[in-house]
Amino acid sequence: MISNKIESPNQSIMPISATINDQNHLCLGGIDSSKLIEEFGSPLWVMCEESIMQSAAAVKEGLSAYPNALPCYAGKAFLCLAMVKLIEQSGFGLDVVSDGELFTALQANFPTERIFFHGNNKSDKELAMALSSGVKIVVDSSSELEALISLAKSESKNSEILLRIIPGIELDTHDHIKTGHDTSKFGIPLSELDDVIAKILQQDRVKLIGLHAHIGSQAMDLGPYLESVDLFADLYQNIQKKFNLTLPHLDVGGGLGIAYTSGDKPLSMQNWARVVSERVKSSFASRDLPLPELSVEPGRAIVGSAGVTLYKSGHLKQLPGGKNYLAVDGGMADNPRPITYQAQYTAAVANRMKPENPGKSWSIVGRYCESGDIIVEEATLDVRNGDLIAIFATGAYNYSMSSNYNRTGRPACVLVKNGQAEVIIERETCADLVSHDRIASWLK
Repeated sequence: MISNKIESPNQSIMPISATINDQNHLCLGGIDSSKLIEEFGSPLWVMCEESIMQSAAAVKEGLSAYPNALPCYAGKAFLCLAMVKLIEQSGFGLDVVSDGELFTALQANFPTERIFFHGNNKSDKELAMALSSGVKIVVDSSSELEALISLAKSESKNSEILLRIIPGIELDTHDHIKTGHDTSKFGIPLSELDDVIAKILQQDRVKLIGLHAHIGSQAMDLGPYLESVDLFADLYQNIQKKFNLTLPHLDVGGGLGIAYTSGDKPLSMQNWARVVSERVKSSFASRDLPLPELSVEPGRAIVGSAGVTLYKSGHLKQLPGGKNYLAVDGGMADNPRPITYQAQYTAAVANRMKPENPGKSWSIVGRYCESGDIIVEEATLDVRNGDLIAIFATGAYNYSMSSNYNRTGRPACVLVKNGQAEVIIERETCADLVSHDRIASWLK
């Protein structure tokens, strides 16, 4: 059960359900992490349902004073059939960015009226799938609009759309996760917006319902969001005056950060949602505009802190000069974020949470054939061969970005809640790895 006091899990490195038992072991969802490894194997992704649902509740609490809000979950952070069911139960909408993500949502019978299809290079196949399923489409470019109009006519389908704009607003974050700056690959330049809207208004089957922007990821500051809201209000006012068109929906994006280390100080989800929605109310009211239905789209903030990756420690290597390597049985294939954009994490010895000895500095490295396969550059741990290593805040993008590098299978993922644990993503086997291989006829 979720406690009556709504907290903000994104501000905690560990999941809500994380505890230490009498054996000095990390427990997740009321289950000893060692027992999770015994039953489900290693490496293992563990997702805490309580953290996910509490995060969704926190966002909804922050939006509670806004008269018409539809918070959405950005599925790219972590998506599978079970996650879709949790999002549906939370009352959220769902953002998808590919035919695979949309198919997953449809397989789980998620309400199509609450699905938004994003992406900067949707194929004709994906657009046709979006049209046939009746989801809302977030158009990313004028050329995509042309393709959508053509398909809508040929398929005799109608579509409600939003336009993703480039707001020209930057977050103080890694370059690879900035998306709102003027040279972003995502969105329609503001200089093209009037022409695009004029084109839409000439169409019978495509209806513009709003604008969307997403300024980046792992945000720790409200300022850029408030600046974005004011820009939206100006744009909605100009559209009303120029086209006599009142847009009924506004999507201000997501990107709220989480705590990966003790140095990260993210905003609470309640405060973020409350302040942003209050700014929408004041900005639109000051321009005599009706309040639109408001969407925010957190992804990382919903699932990031809910996830823990469990590894078994392998060989310990102590080099001359004091460099110590702790190798684990996973790495960059199940967590490519450190090698991709120098992401930082917090580690612990899960079977000895309160160290017996002072420990020493270790570089936690993966098993893969890359020098950059480093999960944590420096962690002070009292570790031994065969220990269980927990890496916290791995719920977002680890599974989504994982690979079969070095021909290894992806780990299993289990959902934990109140002493229960069930697999929601099966571990890939060696047989799975060759299941799509084919030998050319002339090689047989």
